[in-house]
Amino acid sequence: MARSLVSRTEECVKEAESYLLAANKQYESALEQGVWNPVIVSCIMAMIKSVDALMLEHRGSTNRDHSKTANELQKLYEDGLVSDTFKSNLDSVRKWVVDEKTSIQYRNKSVSQTDADRAIKSTERLLEKTSKETR
Repeated sequence: MARSLVSRTEECVKEAESYLLAANKQYESALEQGVWNPVIVSCIMAMIKSVDALMLEHRGSTNRDHSKTANELQKLYEDGLVSDTFKSNLDSVRKWVVDEKTSIQYRNKSVSQTDADRAIKSTERLLEKTSKETR
């Protein structure tokens, strides 16, 4: 039997929370080791799961192509399906998920603590808004 959209949406939010928790734990390790990529990769995954939750909530399905994640959020915003507060998240999702994901995750692009700080803050804001919109 297929899972309900509600449970799939909740599952995506929980996964996003888990990725954010992992990012914060990785941040502590990175303070000692100076390797920030895992922090940002976990943030990117949390952002993807947040947008997946919104897509399930408002469209009933998700998009498997992560490069379109920011476009999906943009479309939800333009269609008035998510609140105006998401406008500030559009650029963050586009930057991390679309522009930076491949180079950070697969090509080992060097990132800094400042980048990690920005990614965590962006992820926290997106997840907080997503949680409010999907309850």
